[in-house]
Amino acid sequence: DDDDYADSILVDAFIGNGVFENANADERRRAIAFILRYMVTHMSIQEKIHTAVEYCKSNDFDNAASALDSAVAYLIGSIEGEEDGGSYDGNLIYMLAKRMCVHFGTCAATNNAQVNEHIISLFYAGQGEVEAGACGSLSKTVNKIDAALLVPLIQGVIFASLENELYFEARTTSEGLFPEGYVLSQSILPIINDALPSAAKDIQSVMVDGFPNQTSPAAANHMKVILAIRDALRYTAVDCDQVGSIAGVNVCTGAFDASEVRKSTSRSASLFLSAFPTLAATTALALVILR
Repeated sequence: DDDDYADSILVDAFIGNGVFENANADERRRAIAFILRYMVTHMSIQEKIHTAVEYCKSNDFDNAASALDSAVAYLIGSIEGEEDGGSYDGNLIYMLAKRMCVHFGTCAATNNAQVNEHIISLFYAGQGEVEAGACGSLSKTVNKIDAALLVPLIQGVIFASLENELYFEARTTSEGLFPEGYVLSQSILPIINDALPSAAKDIQSVMVDGFPNQTSPAAANHMKVILAIRDALRYTAVDCDQVGSIAGVNVCTGAFDASEVRKSTSRSASLFLSAFPTLAATTALALVILR
């Protein structure tokens, strides 16, 4: 019910208010980094692409093109490099997609995430539509970008839910991904709630409720998260096939291959976290405030 929910969560994390009152400094730092990388940038991308449509409808094509360029900047960031597909040095949603595609079997032959290549192709289409003044087509393209942007966020939620369950079962030496899962869940819950409120409640019960002191079995139920997402995606424009499968579980169907279930290990958690090196400005600021 908070229109400024991302800002509210970020402020609470910085000052140790609300749910973060009982979080330790490390949990708050990790949450802050994820809020800035995924919640804030996701909303900024959405704002820019929809603003581009409005500029187009006003025949302000230069600003429409500029807004799309800004959206791509928020998606990729500045340290991916100039090579096609970028590097593995990024911090933002584009990098998250590349990390998650390894776990979900959704990498392209180029080693980039399939959804990244799809999103970039949509942005190219959008730029062409701006140049042609085809604002109706641009609006449709923007809606497709909106849907595709959810894929790496959804994958991140599912991956965190699995790692948290493994942590509770002492099947991993990692400390779990509770702050990360909390933030990524908050980034998709408004959209999931619009699609299917019961699914949003299920995801919240596993990934959000009780943070930062989640306990088993409530927070150790990755299948509840997967099935909730599966059910909700039927009422969205997200291509479920782009989400893929993890640990033998197909997100689209909920079916699983018993030989593959729960092969995720602490190594996979470390790979997940290694995708998020310290952001010089944002995390350094968090470190200063939280000392």
